[in-house]
Amino acid sequence: MAIQHVFLLLLVCALAEVYEKTNPNVFFLNSQNFDKHVTKKRDKHVSIVHFYRERDSKSKEWAEEINELAKDWQGVYNIAVVNCGANEGLCESQDIKTTPTIKVYPPLPVPIQIYDGEISSKSLNNYSSRFVNSFVVELTEENYLTFLNEKPSMPKVMLFTEKSGTPTLFKSLSLHFENKMLFGLAKPEDTSLVAKFKVKTYPKIILFKTSDNKSFDYSGDLKFRGIFDWLNVYAETFVSGGTDAVMSVKPWMNQIVPQLTKQSADDICYKHEGFLCAILFLESTPDDSLTSIFKTLTDKYGSKKDRGADVKFMWLDINTDRGYFESFEGTSVGQLVFLKHGKRNRFVAHDGKINLSEISNTIDKIGGGDGKFLNIKGGLPELNMQKK
Repeated sequence: MAIQHVFLLLLVCALAEVYEKTNPNVFFLNSQNFDKHVTKKRDKHVSIVHFYRERDSKSKEWAEEINELAKDWQGVYNIAVVNCGANEGLCESQDIKTTPTIKVYPPLPVPIQIYDGEISSKSLNNYSSRFVNSFVVELTEENYLTFLNEKPSMPKVMLFTEKSGTPTLFKSLSLHFENKMLFGLAKPEDTSLVAKFKVKTYPKIILFKTSDNKSFDYSGDLKFRGIFDWLNVYAETFVSGGTDAVMSVKPWMNQIVPQLTKQSADDICYKHEGFLCAILFLESTPDDSLTSIFKTLTDKYGSKKDRGADVKFMWLDINTDRGYFESFEGTSVGQLVFLKHGKRNRFVAHDGKINLSEISNTIDKIGGGDGKFLNIKGGLPELNMQKK
């Protein structure tokens, strides 16, 4: 009997998917979305793609390293996977002769690279980082005043570091916020700049608004998603042309638990590929106790600080958007759902209490591949405008 159990366990392991379909860390590519996520991004960005078949000899092991890389570096690179068993035509068009294969797609005109180095997250990162372009300016005593004063309506983002070279993460941020922010790199020897911003410890990221001479310090983890989300709030505060837009134009960009509406949906949910949209169904604005819970959860799961899912938290007014609420069959007022938005809209309902422990358990189950997603029949209805 024991031998039979061992055999069955080995059989289950052998049949397990290389990547769980609910994996939030990587993009799953096919012939319909490959160009969108890879080809059309080669103007500026680097993509890393693992081509595999479910039963090839190495991909289960390789997937562990790809997942490890994607946890912290998704966004710096577009990290994606293709199951050649289900996408033979796509793999043939990408000249995949054997699986597993990892290809790196640098910005054009650099040709596509077949990665043949050590299969580890560190080695993949080191190899791919050489292709990341940069708009970062190296600041000196001679040029920092010019940097701070040019384009007054555009925020200046400065990294103060004792290390040589420009970090890959900072280069990538400068690409993502091109034409929205200017990026500069400063060292301790830039004494006037260090003194102006009272820098005592390194590394340090500071955003400076030239138009009213205000600076803002970043205090989160030095990971791409956390810094990107912080900068994105300030990027949305400004418009090109020399004028400042008022934050109230997009108040949801600076709210702990924003309301999901037609105006806010793209910013807080729909355009965040790879994220889960956590939607709390309410009849009125969440109270302070709920806001506190979701603030803690955002700090834990909003930037991939832990293993598992990457989550955006929001609430829906069921009186304003009754049809939207009812499309999540079997749910009730006061319930939390986790929406995976895309071509196919799917959700997992949180059946526990609305507290830190039980919500965290649900998120961890989803991140671990144990979440049972249900399809939203007929698709999501259009949201209504927020009432003023």
